[in-house]
Amino acid sequence: MRQKLKHRIRARRHRGRITAKRTFGTMAAAGTAAYLRSRDLPKLIPLWPQELDDESQEGMFRVLAKLRRGLRAERSRGLADHWSYDLNRHLGLLSAYKGELAALRASRRKA
Repeated sequence: MRQKLKHRIRARRHRGRITAKRTFGTMAAAGTAAYLRSRDLPKLIPLWPQELDDESQEGMFRVLAKLRRGLRAERSRGLADHWSYDLNRHLGLLSAYKGELAALRASRRKA
């Protein structure tokens, strides 16, 4: 009995993830395409102006680390059904992360 219940819960979670990816994946992709570092990053994570202007690989790694921490925190709020969870912030963080990752890959290709 207990095993069947665990299996049902896992199956429900899996279906929820697939539905979320299908629904919000296109929104995140559109946000990544429209991502502008100077406009979007200051609204999402706390950065000093010199960190915002630093487009070296080390600077990009620092920004990516901050975005990862922000995503982890927002994801845990969402999973816990916390009152402060914000879907728009989550999508913004995800779009910024993917945009920064694409910029880092592009700069590596150039070098």
